[in-house]
Amino acid sequence: MQKEDLYNIKEALTHAGQFHADDVFSTAFLQIVNPDIKVKRVFAVPEDYNGLVYDIGWGEYDHHQKDRKVRENGIPYAAFGLLWNAFGSLILDEEDVKEFDENFVMGLDLSDNTGSFNPVSEAIGDFNPTWIDNADPDECFWKAVAVAKAILTEKFKQIKANREAYYIVLEQVKACNGPILQLKECIPWKAAVKNTDIIYVIYESNRGGYNIQCVRKDGEEDEKKRFPEAWRGKSAEELARITGIQGLRFCHNSGFLCAAETLEDAWKVAQLAVEI
Repeated sequence: MQKEDLYNIKEALTHAGQFHADDVFSTAFLQIVNPDIKVKRVFAVPEDYNGLVYDIGWGEYDHHQKDRKVRENGIPYAAFGLLWNAFGSLILDEEDVKEFDENFVMGLDLSDNTGSFNPVSEAIGDFNPTWIDNADPDECFWKAVAVAKAILTEKFKQIKANREAYYIVLEQVKACNGPILQLKECIPWKAAVKNTDIIYVIYESNRGGYNIQCVRKDGEEDEKKRFPEAWRGKSAEELARITGIQGLRFCHNSGFLCAAETLEDAWKVAQLAVEI
């Protein structure tokens, strides 16, 4: 199937009975791509059925057969991963498709294939009827799909916004001539400063004033250069005495973030930290 064909498919089949995050998120994803698609839950796929089938039937988007598809890292695909691998680029850029698989889809697939704990899988599974109630499994399934659809919709919105921010910040990074980057607006910036010589980023705070934040070392959790130990956790009065900067009002106890009253103060903080 060509990925663009998904826009025109009117019906799809998945398995009935107890559901898991795999078939729930698969269904939610298909609905986002093609709002007109009608998904039916069945216990067996009709022999003459030639529509889209997933998580049942041993077809292209099932994963229960012996020769199931496996990622390069050894984690097998489940139905959601197979559908995302085939059609994710209808929603996100190719780079983001890969990252979303690694950061979200892969964990769901691993849980479905091995039973390993995944909090999202666990939460979706809790929508199944309990053994002491008479809830309709299909009604419960569609409640779970609505939750999964909301999660995916918000995640895709954030990812797209972050991708737009990446290109905006990247242009500012290219124009930056030193170890301090001042952002023109408060937007996500961390991805765009990777593999650069930038040490501190200044941006307007939504609490008022300006933040000065340390850049992490590439591929590591630690920052390139944290703010001095003597600043950390001190009151505004103490910070003014130590640094001579009256507008320095806060330094995080871990040393990764400072806050200043004005943009001029923020620059003074960053420049002083570079020099120390």
